[in-house]
Amino acid sequence: MQNGKWILTSLVMTFFGIPILTQFLAAVVAMLGVGLTAILEVCNLLFTPTIYLLLNIFMLALGAIMLFFSGRVWAGDSAPEKREIAAWRQCFFLLPALLILVGWIITLHLADYQFRQMGADWLANLMLPWLGVLLVSLVGGEFWWIVIIPVGAHISFSLGYAWPTRHSLTGTSGLRCRNSLLFILLMLGFVAGYQAYLYKQLNPGVGVRENIDTWAWRPDKLNNQLTALRGKPQIQFTQNWPRLDGATAAYPIYASAFYALSVIPEDLHTREYLANSRTPEAYNKIVKGDADIIFVAQPSGGQKKRAEESGVTLMHTPFAREAFVFIVNADNPVNSLTEQQVRDIFSGAITNWRTVGGNDQEIQTWQRPEDSGSQTVMQSQVGFVE
Repeated sequence: MQNGKWILTSLVMTFFGIPILTQFLAAVVAMLGVGLTAILEVCNLLFTPTIYLLLNIFMLALGAIMLFFSGRVWAGDSAPEKREIAAWRQCFFLLPALLILVGWIITLHLADYQFRQMGADWLANLMLPWLGVLLVSLVGGEFWWIVIIPVGAHISFSLGYAWPTRHSLTGTSGLRCRNSLLFILLMLGFVAGYQAYLYKQLNPGVGVRENIDTWAWRPDKLNNQLTALRGKPQIQFTQNWPRLDGATAAYPIYASAFYALSVIPEDLHTREYLANSRTPEAYNKIVKGDADIIFVAQPSGGQKKRAEESGVTLMHTPFAREAFVFIVNADNPVNSLTEQQVRDIFSGAITNWRTVGGNDQEIQTWQRPEDSGSQTVMQSQVGFVE
């Protein structure tokens, strides 16, 4: 009966206690992370990707420490005759970490290292006690949390539980089982780490971001990226501020102009006057009367038509020049193209790199969405592929 009791309590703690405790502590740590983010904002520090990474590492480390001490508290002062039981309990605690890590490695491999091809149903069954972590990870796009949090939680709690008997367990079968599990987990950790390396190689993140962190162009942020005026402004807005919007690429320019030419009261919400909706929506807003000035490239045929149908006359004032830079893969032997060759490629007249002195490979062109400013310029100046 006594043996059955410790097995039952170990199973309950393994499959219910540790997951529930971890997800509760994760919520607490997440709220702490939100608080730290707010402090960074108050201190006028930009929330850069490096700071985001360091904050994540801090929260994971803090969670691991809290779980370690939770395991230490639950262990209590083990009596000598219960030390062998303590070792076997550690095996129970480590077993889910082993199952989750093996399941993750197999699933990621079968999905060809594409997170979105991993079977959601299979993951849900594997992560049944960890549904909170699974849902938050999937919604937030932090897919590595799916494996890091549960595996780290079981290992941290197990190590904390083992701490009181770390010097007294020698030569027992439970200890050999625990050490074997830890060794297997270590080896599987190397495999998962190698998978992370392969994932990085197969998914290098070469996509172009469609938005920017507009907080970097606020005057109250330390080390902001606003461009200062070269002299005294000839005009300044103290009221009736114009509502500005425009393309992502133009935001640094018109945000700098807005803050340099405006006297802004402390209680004014600048988001009502300074937006970054990108070119298609900026044209929609100027037509609807929801913006006064937009900073964009020339309008497309569709945008001109919608303005005419709405009875709106678009007034164009050129204020800057920009140029296209065409980039090829680093392994592509083609190192230069004439203006006509670029036109022929994007018009579909040239479809193979061999035509311009490269390898016998099909040319894959990257383009922006319809009605975006740069795509409109491409259509009018260079030509494009349907």
